[in-house]
Amino acid sequence: MAKTTLADKAHRTARLERRLGRVLTWLILGGALIWGLLGTGIGAAILIGQLLQDRFVVTLFADAPLPPSASAGTAQITGGTFDSAGITVTGLSALPRFLLTLEGSTTVATTLLVSATVAYFCWSVLRRRPFNRPVFWLVALVGYALLLGTVLGQGFGGLGRMIAAAELNGDAPEGFWPLATLVDLAPAGTGLVLLVAAAAISLGQRLQRETDGLV
Repeated sequence: MAKTTLADKAHRTARLERRLGRVLTWLILGGALIWGLLGTGIGAAILIGQLLQDRFVVTLFADAPLPPSASAGTAQITGGTFDSAGITVTGLSALPRFLLTLEGSTTVATTLLVSATVAYFCWSVLRRRPFNRPVFWLVALVGYALLLGTVLGQGFGGLGRMIAAAELNGDAPEGFWPLATLVDLAPAGTGLVLLVAAAAISLGQRLQRETDGLV
């Protein structure tokens, strides 16, 4: 009787865990789809709006002292400068506009790929086929997109921001906007991790085929 009770309890626990796992997987799938649709739609709308209105929102490096109003209270600032500023620029030439649009397009495409990969992987888990062939290609594609897209997309965007800074400075030898940019390599690291995950999925697919051949 005790053994039967323990077995029934373990069975109920395992069944509850499977149900909770499916619910969580469905939630992640739905969240990935919503995030992908919203991210792609908003990103595309921003890009189209920038091109149509000729108003580009960029963040540029700045090197300027703080205004007196920054320490108008009892505490006093002994030193400080602005290191960046978010601005809206109009009247840019064709090259920086193209480069900034290319950076934004890369971000939109990466968002769409990531959301599609997460949603498809969740769907494969729900079908109990998490290591099917399309999952490998999607994960590998996202990995390469993050790795190359970070370097190329942010590189193009950084060059576009530097050209925008030069056009804002005009003929001044030392303008307000330094000709510099910053590239965040964290997404590239995520891309490397996904490429490793793609290799693991490929190994899982091979093991699954071998297992199916034995059954």
